[in-house]
Amino acid sequence: MPSDFDHFRDERALDVRAEYEQIYAEPDPRAYFRVLHGLDYRIPELARALFRSVIQSAAAARGERAKVLDLGCGFGINAALLRYPIDMNRLAHRYRDLDAGDLTPERVVELDRHYFASWPELMDMTYSGVDLSATSTCYAAAAGLLDHAIAGDLETADLSEADRRAIAGTNCIISTGFASYAGARTFERILDAAGERPPWLALFGLRTESLAEVCEFFTARGMQVEKLEGVTFVQRRYHSASEWTQSLMMLETLGIDTEGKEADGLMHAELFVVRPPADVAAYPLETIISVSSGGEGLFGGWRGRPWGT
Repeated sequence: MPSDFDHFRDERALDVRAEYEQIYAEPDPRAYFRVLHGLDYRIPELARALFRSVIQSAAAARGERAKVLDLGCGFGINAALLRYPIDMNRLAHRYRDLDAGDLTPERVVELDRHYFASWPELMDMTYSGVDLSATSTCYAAAAGLLDHAIAGDLETADLSEADRRAIAGTNCIISTGFASYAGARTFERILDAAGERPPWLALFGLRTESLAEVCEFFTARGMQVEKLEGVTFVQRRYHSASEWTQSLMMLETLGIDTEGKEADGLMHAELFVVRPPADVAAYPLETIISVSSGGEGLFGGWRGRPWGT
């Protein structure tokens, strides 16, 4: 029989998921930044330098041009940060200003397409994105952030032939969060489409999320999973006391120490890097990953307006 905690956990998870689904159902990123910047959402900023290093190393290991697949790409925020010399704070203030005007989503997309095109590109790569949300991936492609957009639930649906062609030859897969909707079946479809030589993967997972099934899948395919030990990355602040309480209770159940991390009101993620064993031996993790604490800078004073106002 479910406990009171099980009921609370499941109900709260549904509440939070419904709220985020509403953000990603919007046709442009204004609500995304209005809500998440207000919660100090910063994992894309923290992940940027690490992703760049893994992407460049994966391409160099093959002697190829970088070809990236972003799992859970949403509105293409990771793509924007990787491609251009901009940051989350700059983007958040941009969408605050766009939010103040009576602009249609079509006009926002048009303005964004010119905005991103005006920046010099920092990385030479082909960049595709996968997400459950068709509206967010449609925006990201229309704004020029994605070269190819894939919308759908790959746990239950196969890739189209066009999507398989776009993924073929991918040498690096990245994600700032996938565990709530993407499991072994998703990765099986993606890796099968990528081709005979497996890509490298750099995946962030919250400490409250179990990646055991996915890690077992990678191991069964002959790949090696490494976790960056002793380092966690702030995702965002908890958006409610109940979400915070739920997280602390789950981590306590798992025997994970939250002092100085989740106990301070911040969600923390860990980085997992997945590669063929031969690549792990040739390119040890410490030679491709370097963490510089504090280099990401601070958010501005704006914390957003309450959602819906």
